[in-house]
Amino acid sequence: MKLYWKLNKSRWILVAGGLATLLCLAVLAVCRRQMPPWQLGLTLVLAAGVCLGATWFAAGMVASACQQSMLEQLHLKLQPDAFVAAYAPVAEAMPPDSAGAVTAAVNLADGYCAAGDWQQALATLVQPSAQLAEPKRSALQALVLRSRCRYCLWGGEVPGAEAALQTFARQVESLRESNPPLAENLQGDVELYQTWLGLLTGHTADCGVLEQKMQQLPTKLAKLDVCWMLLLASHAARDEAAEKRYKALFRQEGGNLAAARTLRGAKAAEG
Repeated sequence: MKLYWKLNKSRWILVAGGLATLLCLAVLAVCRRQMPPWQLGLTLVLAAGVCLGATWFAAGMVASACQQSMLEQLHLKLQPDAFVAAYAPVAEAMPPDSAGAVTAAVNLADGYCAAGDWQQALATLVQPSAQLAEPKRSALQALVLRSRCRYCLWGGEVPGAEAALQTFARQVESLRESNPPLAENLQGDVELYQTWLGLLTGHTADCGVLEQKMQQLPTKLAKLDVCWMLLLASHAARDEAAEKRYKALFRQEGGNLAAARTLRGAKAAEG
């Protein structure tokens, strides 16, 4: 209920549904006033249950659509500041110690990282509660560790990224028996972040492989992670033409991401 009330559209559904329920009950009470009291009471209780159930279902559908729209604001439209402002009440409304609280905190932290505040992103993460059942708790722990590693990489915090990546890799290995599909999916992130960490510590990377990876990723935000890695890789290889190309791509496609704003500012200063 608290989550639905935090979302304006869902709130109006609840209000309208509550009013419609009262109106329905009033009409029934008048039309069926000749019924015996016990029968009228039972009818009203059943009608209220049906009306409130439909209202709750509709509010849930609207809330889900609202959350999806907010996530698109970050992952597709690349507007982290707007996303954080809209999504913070959603994260705050999640029940403590729930799986939803963990995933909502990760979503919100992704917004802070995209806005350039990777330290706030780290501080926003929530550890899965010991009350959560396995294997869900381990899967959520992997999600949190993945995010911690990514934020450190974006911040260029090499020691923190190294420690987070080691722990993340171990967590992925531990999922191979309990959740093989998830482990296989996350292994790709482990390998990608190993490459990213290598670039931060002076190593080179195969730009062709990274280009292919970038094309496979489903959202603009994820693609731009790899675009940033391509920029680092071309710089490490001293390929000025490629570095210039990837900078231009990030400036053009990066929306309101902090890194894109920085690149546009540097370009303006050069001009």
